[in-house]
Amino acid sequence: MPVPEIYDSPMRDLRDVEALERVPLKDRIFSWNANDWVRRGCDRDPDKIALSYIADGDPDSAAVRLSYRDLKQRSTQIANLLHSYGLGPGDVVLFLLPTLPQLYTLTLGALARAIPCGINWMLKPLHVIELIRSTKAKVVVALGPTPGYEIWENLQSVRGEIPAGTRVLMVPGPGGATLPDSDLDALAARQPGDRLTFARDVKPDDLAVLVHSGGTTGSPKLVKLTHRGISYKCWANAWAMAHRPDDVIFSDYPMFHIAGMISRGIMAVAHGMHIVIPTPLGARDKRFIENYWRFVEKFRITILSGVPTTLATLVKNPPRGEDLSSLRPFATTGSTAFPAEIARNLEQITGVRMLLSYGSTEFTQNITQAPRDGDPKYGSAGIRLPYTQVRVVKLKPDGAIERNCAVDESGAVVAKGPSITPGYLDSRYDQGVLIKDGWINNGDLGRLDTDGFLWLTGRAKDVIIRGGHNIDPTVIEETLLKHPDVLLAAAVGRPDAYAGELPVAYVQLVADANATTEELDRFVRDNISERAAAPKDITILPRMPLTDVGKPAKPQLRRDAAQRTFAGVLAEVAGAQAQVGVVVQPDDAAGTKAMITLTAADANAKADVEQRIRKAMSAYASAYAIEWTA
Repeated sequence: MPVPEIYDSPMRDLRDVEALERVPLKDRIFSWNANDWVRRGCDRDPDKIALSYIADGDPDSAAVRLSYRDLKQRSTQIANLLHSYGLGPGDVVLFLLPTLPQLYTLTLGALARAIPCGINWMLKPLHVIELIRSTKAKVVVALGPTPGYEIWENLQSVRGEIPAGTRVLMVPGPGGATLPDSDLDALAARQPGDRLTFARDVKPDDLAVLVHSGGTTGSPKLVKLTHRGISYKCWANAWAMAHRPDDVIFSDYPMFHIAGMISRGIMAVAHGMHIVIPTPLGARDKRFIENYWRFVEKFRITILSGVPTTLATLVKNPPRGEDLSSLRPFATTGSTAFPAEIARNLEQITGVRMLLSYGSTEFTQNITQAPRDGDPKYGSAGIRLPYTQVRVVKLKPDGAIERNCAVDESGAVVAKGPSITPGYLDSRYDQGVLIKDGWINNGDLGRLDTDGFLWLTGRAKDVIIRGGHNIDPTVIEETLLKHPDVLLAAAVGRPDAYAGELPVAYVQLVADANATTEELDRFVRDNISERAAAPKDITILPRMPLTDVGKPAKPQLRRDAAQRTFAGVLAEVAGAQAQVGVVVQPDDAAGTKAMITLTAADANAKADVEQRIRKAMSAYASAYAIEWTA
């Protein structure tokens, strides 16, 4: 059955969404099997280039190209290889790979036969082992020995802990070695590529992929995503962005991230787009960012791409005469607040209107988007996607929904729809997230305006609560980003014995800038909209710590702020009688924990010093432990 091509229908406001919903969703989706969408994309024009891969971030380097015929053949061979190993629909194929062409063939091949699970290849070996065990992975595929990477070496360091019977295969990296006995390409090449050697009946709610959610510390949570959710997003995201087969898109997000898996992965293939891999590291590679506009010109990129931190860098490094006429007049970024000032600057220098979206792994990517054909209301996360419900509610103490919030009243953002996860692989994480009647509370706060636009006001855990006054960190961040010397900004709360929390900020300056903390402090106080939000301290970092998709790593910054606070306070409390060391670290039970080490200068005063330390720490809502080193 052909797919109705409605992707050029307008998206101006909520009325256009409601107009689509007059047709039942089942009549919009030609198949609830994600593999059918992949096959449809491959069969549109088999000779068209599907992937262009550049190994070094230089647009003038020779590109490795795969046609859609190649992509379908190689992924079919991998599916057949997995079948020959005895894998079935409930088995997991786990991989640790940067963005190479094989990442696409492996993902699509594993989707056809089993359950692909791409994980962050920068995780520590112990976390990798934990994920291999928790998924009961039957096959693990990792980057082989490659200069500049330690993926294979890290895996080998815990090889003895991989469960017996788990096959370990490799993919050669740029300039890396090939291990013939475990080379995925060589093993798959022995399988037929013109047909699948097995039959599979996929149900809409069958598990399709596992994608991990969470930060870069500790083991991430694995989110279950279904064929229903992915099939819906292949339709809904293409409609929201009016995608066409002639689109050319960067694969610049890691594929272990939901945006990489869907928008740069399965959905892009499903619609027959040309996918450009500018470097295995994507936006983490400085060479690519330095050459971004040249890539756009050479490959005729149509979709501007990047997380907010990448786009902030591009605004500070604008085009220098490159031909950007291939770019369509709108693009999206999201899942974090995007400063309106950067959006306006980007539109001024490129002609591209940047639309904010709101999503998460648990939603199978985004569930809202600013309208491409209407007023984007810069700063908002846009309107809901068709057939998806979004509410802002007040919650009861037990996490149940108490009532809907009024227009422009802030509350918890909850969602329901065909792309919502059925839960985590470890069901313990479902509590407090999956709530009654299919709704999900992902911990985000926001408000809905009179036109149905969602305005995010922060994460429940990111809001800075200063003496009962809730401070949205984006107010601080957007103010700092208006300063010409500031490239990146992040605001977090630091512990305070009186107010509970006080706002502090961390910034990274543009190259060769020389702004001082005093100058930035004056700038913020002169320009911030809320006096209570003015940060008590501003720290200039040589490099902002980022998550693997380019967002400021706020958990790390919160720990740093707490560590600085406790170290200063406790040093004063201990005085000359003891030296104090403080390390604030993640803790499974408490979230974070302050590890306090004391070295006595006066052994007879140890009891008195410890008593004073405990009294000082009692003023903070932080877990801690004390250890004497002498």
